[in-house]
Amino acid sequence: MEGVTIRHWVETPARYQEKFATRDLEDCILQHSLYALPGPRCKDQLCRDPKEEEKLAEGHKTTENKEFKVLLDVVQFRPEDIIIQIFEGWLIIKGEHQPRMDEHGFASRSFTRIYKLPSGIETKDLFAVFCHDGVLAVEASP
Repeated sequence: MEGVTIRHWVETPARYQEKFATRDLEDCILQHSLYALPGPRCKDQLCRDPKEEEKLAEGHKTTENKEFKVLLDVVQFRPEDIIIQIFEGWLIIKGEHQPRMDEHGFASRSFTRIYKLPSGIETKDLFAVFCHDGVLAVEASP
């Protein structure tokens, strides 16, 4: 019988150990994204990397300055598939594409994201950029 490899459904990077080699063990324990499944301590709290917590705190500061920024992974969509609207203080981002062939067959996708704009942000303050890596960035500053 010929050898058969059965892959686990959780994908892990080929060089996974490199993430542990240069870091302190305690730091690795606190970062639950290094594990396939969340740890038991995550049941009632959000599991985040401590460095991500600092970034979130910095992001909160930008909100106090009334700056607004949204980053969306829209790699499956073309720029013409995405509609950005503003309605009564809400930013609405919609994306939809018709069936396209992928590695498993045909797939059609759609999404809708709605964000409350900070007070003082107007339509003329917003600008959007569709990056080459499939990230849509919508920003505003008064």
